[in-house]
Amino acid sequence: MKMIFVVLALVSTLHAQDIAPFPKAHVQSVWVQSIWADGRHNGFPGIARVGDFYYVTFRSGEGHGSEKSDIVVIRAAAKDLSKWEKVVSFTRDHDCRDPLVFDNKGKVQLVFHSKEDFYSQSADGVTWSEPKELETEFVEPKADSRLTFTSQRKWLFRIRQGPDGAFYSLGRCGIHGKDSKGSFGLILFRSEDGVKFKGMHTYGEGPTSALNQAGGTGWGHEADVAWTPDGTLVSAIRNGNPGIVVLGKAPQGPWKAFATDAWNFGGPALHRTKGGGMLLAARALPEKKTTGFPSVCKVWTVTAEGVEKPWIMPSGGDSAYQSFADGVSGDEVLLVYYSSHEHPQPKGVGNNPANIYLAHLRVRHVAP
Repeated sequence: MKMIFVVLALVSTLHAQDIAPFPKAHVQSVWVQSIWADGRHNGFPGIARVGDFYYVTFRSGEGHGSEKSDIVVIRAAAKDLSKWEKVVSFTRDHDCRDPLVFDNKGKVQLVFHSKEDFYSQSADGVTWSEPKELETEFVEPKADSRLTFTSQRKWLFRIRQGPDGAFYSLGRCGIHGKDSKGSFGLILFRSEDGVKFKGMHTYGEGPTSALNQAGGTGWGHEADVAWTPDGTLVSAIRNGNPGIVVLGKAPQGPWKAFATDAWNFGGPALHRTKGGGMLLAARALPEKKTTGFPSVCKVWTVTAEGVEKPWIMPSGGDSAYQSFADGVSGDEVLLVYYSSHEHPQPKGVGNNPANIYLAHLRVRHVAP
């Protein structure tokens, strides 16, 4: 049995070495602007450029845990990011949160979660369709899995366009029952049109199956995906321990995993730069149990061997849940995030206002 384990470990190591090195995207400088501050708790933003405009979406409520909230979309012309205007807002009877926005073949597509995932599209950024539910497949477990579910609720935290032009998301699928046993985990979904998503594997497979390689725990939570120049899938996964990054061949691996130094790891976001590098951003806490909630928005350089060169954005308290976009110039990357660090916290974390910030990162690429 020990011999089999050694052989498997060796095979895994050999496969892991097949991941081609890629350029290191090192952040050189940062300047930050506040783009939305109206006294409300504005959080969980997403950003995308579609045509001549950048679109930013976020959740607006009375506090972090508001049951009544709005999903807001604002935009600015790419030639002038100092002027942002509101173009639409949506709400539901249940709390709305975690919106994302992306370019769906020339249309602006908004996706947000309110018990299920809803989407709206716009051809001009001004007129939007009535939100409908995404058509995401519920992945059935294997007959002998011993998994049980109390709900088929799906939650695609982020949606990314892959090298083949299709859309991908590493998302939650189903809520397991208390008596559920066996492997669970996130599902890698694929879609040709950004609306109908099909699972690429079943539970206990895919990137989250590698969590324990790097000290991760649980079944995975919020996650993001991106691709290196040679087509290697990179996943950033929130879990019960510090955030984990997993690299490998989609959808079944083999996988290589490593840990970050960030507890909580809220809203992890990945970004493939124009120069072929990879950036990672996430909410970071210094330890599992802290006094108060000293979170920050943190950005790392991703390599084939781990993360390095961390930057901390101006942030604090209830913060982060960030998203990237390419900047206007070749060496610029944009990062949108939220933070409450400019507001007092007399009633505890999450009850004070929070602003939406746009960070302009200047990046230099270094050969691996």
